[in-house]
Formats: sequence, structure tokens, C-alpha cells
Amino acid sequence: MRKAVSSITAIVLLIIATVAIASLLYIWSSGYLSTQTSQIGKPPTTIVIDEGNVAGSTLTLYIRNMGSTSVTVKDFYLISTSGKVIKLEPAIASIKPSEGIWGGDVWVVKPNTLELVRTVKGLIVNDKFSDPNPAVWDDAYVDYNNAWSHIYYDPDGLKLLSISDDDWAVRGLITMSQIINLQNLPVVIEVDLQKTNYNVPYGDAAGSPFAACLYLSPNKNPNPYYATPWFAAKLYPRAYPSRTEAQLVTRSARVELKTLYTWYSEPNTQPRGIFLLIFNETNKVYYYFWRDSRTGKPYASGSWASTGLSQVFSSGQLYVYLTIDNTVTESSRKVHVRYIQVYRGTELTVKGLQPGWVVQLIKDSEVVAEKVATGNSVTFDLLDIIIDKGMPIDAIKVITYEKEGGGWTIEPGEVKAVKLDISNVPPGLYTVKAVAEDGSIAVYHVKIKW
Repeated sequence: MRKAVSSITAIVLLIIATVAIASLLYIWSSGYLSTQTSQIGKPPTTIVIDEGNVAGSTLTLYIRNMGSTSVTVKDFYLISTSGKVIKLEPAIASIKPSEGIWGGDVWVVKPNTLELVRTVKGLIVNDKFSDPNPAVWDDAYVDYNNAWSHIYYDPDGLKLLSISDDDWAVRGLITMSQIINLQNLPVVIEVDLQKTNYNVPYGDAAGSPFAACLYLSPNKNPNPYYATPWFAAKLYPRAYPSRTEAQLVTRSARVELKTLYTWYSEPNTQPRGIFLLIFNETNKVYYYFWRDSRTGKPYASGSWASTGLSQVFSSGQLYVYLTIDNTVTESSRKVHVRYIQVYRGTELTVKGLQPGWVVQLIKDSEVVAEKVATGNSVTFDLLDIIIDKGMPIDAIKVITYEKEGGGWTIEPGEVKAVKLDISNVPPGLYTVKAVAEDGSIAVYHVKIKW
């Protein structure tokens, strides 16, 4: 009987020991697996925020990649002391100046505020002549051999009227100073000239003996024809047969010219020519010419050189004239100048960038050019835009992140400055949380005040 009890006791003890060992194994196994699962689910910390600062409406974070592979950081959050979470968007620098953006401009992005500042001004003159502009133009000096003349300005542009006293008479404008220097290239001029059929019998302005002219000369003269040497773009009357020619002309010891288009005499004609003139090589002009309207491709384009043009280049600084040259004595003739633009070249530069930033040029609400920075600056060749759409550009937009990825890609060991927009963030103390695509998280504390 005692032996039987001992056997039962031994069995019970064995069962208890087995259950205890099983429990310990379960607890140990569960804890280990839980620990391993926790470690697998938690990504390695590959990014840290070295520094942060606030300037204006921009928060700049300097993020370092501590890992061995590239990482893309896309999401940023501000967490207030009360627990409110604000998602931040990338900062974008943009400028839309009232006078426009011109060839020859240099713009710089300020590093902290992302303000775009023009450091080199390309524009020399942009005038649509809706009002007098005495700071630029003298409208009294150019007045030669007129029996009667008049100049007036309206929303449609400049109007020059003349009745000749006899032979050639001239009336018009001259710049107050020598605003162009062909020793300092490049220079671009665009002008819109028209011979109107105001007071012209049968409306035949093409056959009427008066001219619409732009002159460039180093000299002043009430009649620019005598201000040699000069270069001119003209809508000029010719005879046998009666017609008007769009011309490039120079005069020094002799007159040299190139004809771009001809309007022959017929009723109800008003020859109009738009000349785009680019001086970017010594002693040569590149031209683009539109007839009747500034739409579509130019009717004529090319380059031209002459002995007189070489002398104009050698003269350096030049006055600009806009005139009606007229031989009609019985009634007034009228020239219409819609606008003139003078600016310093066909390139535009934006500086103060970081590699990967995207710079866009915008005109008429359309992105007309875009470049991704590979260094601290980009330069645009504007010629195709000028020919297709004209100047000026309306706006510059700088996107401060890699556009394709929608974030910032940081290489191993690299520190990248990330620009974030905080324009709508209330002042206060915040924790910044940066989240990478691989799940890495970095935090930083900032104070925002306005």
C-alpha cells in the first residue's frame, strides 16, 4: 500500500514539474519572440536633424543621413505643446514684379527667407506710350521742316503727325540720354511701327510718301538723317512702283540697306512691321520681322552687317529716335508706334539655389521654361520664348524640393537643408517631426514667433 502511494506521488510530482517547465518555456519563448518582433517592426534611425532655424515664413531644417544608403524625407509635422499636429508643406520662392522679368536679369534667392531679389536689371526701356515719359523721352527736340506737327499719347500707343513745309520733314522723340551701349553687349530692341492711312487718299498708306522710323545714333540732331553714323529700322516709301519697304538701313559715308518685306500701293493699306533686333556680336545685328501683327513665326529672320553698322558699333553709346519722316505737304500723315522694348540680352540667371531645386518661368499663367539646378545657379536662354511669346516673363517660381520624388533625397553622410512653409503656423513652441520613406523619424524643437 505504501509502495502504491509512493508511485502516485511520484507521478503527480512529475506532472507538476512538466507543467512548470512548459510554462517557463512558453514565457521565455513569448518574451523572446515579442522582443524580436518589436525589433523587426522598428526601423533603424537613419536621419537626424542637426539644426533648425526660422526666418520669416520659412523653417529651415538641416537633416543628416546617418545610414549607409540614400533616404528620401517627404513628410514633416509640427506638434504643439497642446498636442495639435500641423502638416508642413515645402517652401516655394516666387516673384511677380510689376515691371516684369527681362532678358539680362539676374535674380538671387536669399538663403533663409527664400525672397527673390533682382541683383542685375536687364530692362532699359519698356514703353507703350499711354502717357508722356519725360524721364526717358524728349518729345520737343526732334522737329525739322514741319509746316505743322503734333505728338500725342493714348492707350493704343504713340501717334506722330506731320505736314511737311517742303521736302523731307521729321517729327518725333529722342531719348534724354544715350541709353544703349554697343560696346557692352548684348542688347535687344523690339519696336512696333505702323504707317496709318489717316488723311491718306483712298486709304493707301503703302503708296504714300512718308516713313515710320527707329534710329540709333551716337549724335543728336533735330533731323536724325543727318546724325551720322546711324542704324535704322524703317517702313520707308519707294517709287516706281509706289510701295513701302520694311528695311534695315545704315548711313555713314553712304546708305546701305536690307529689305525685309514690301507692301505695294493699293487702297486701304496700313503697313505695320514689328522688328526684333538682337545685337550680341560685334558689327552684326540678328533680326526677326513680323508683318502686320506679332503672331506666329516671323516672316523674315537672319543677320545683317554693313560698313555703317560697324561705325555705329564703334561709336558705343547711342540715342534712340522714333520718328515720322514725311514729304506730304497738303494734309497731315500719321505714324503709330505701339511699343518699344530695350533690354540687355536673351539670357536670365537665377542664383542662390541648391541642387535638385526646380526653377520655373511663367508667362500668361503657363510654365514656359523649367530647369533643375545641378549647382547654385541656372541660366535660361530666352530666345525661343521671346520669338514665340515676347517679353517680359511674368513670374519666377522656385520649388525647393526634388520635383520628381516630391521630397528630399539625402545621400549617406550628407546634410541637406530642407525649406518648409510656416506662413500659416501660429507662434509657439513646437516639436518638429521628420519622417523618411523607410520609416525613420527625426525630431527637433523650435520656437516660432512673428
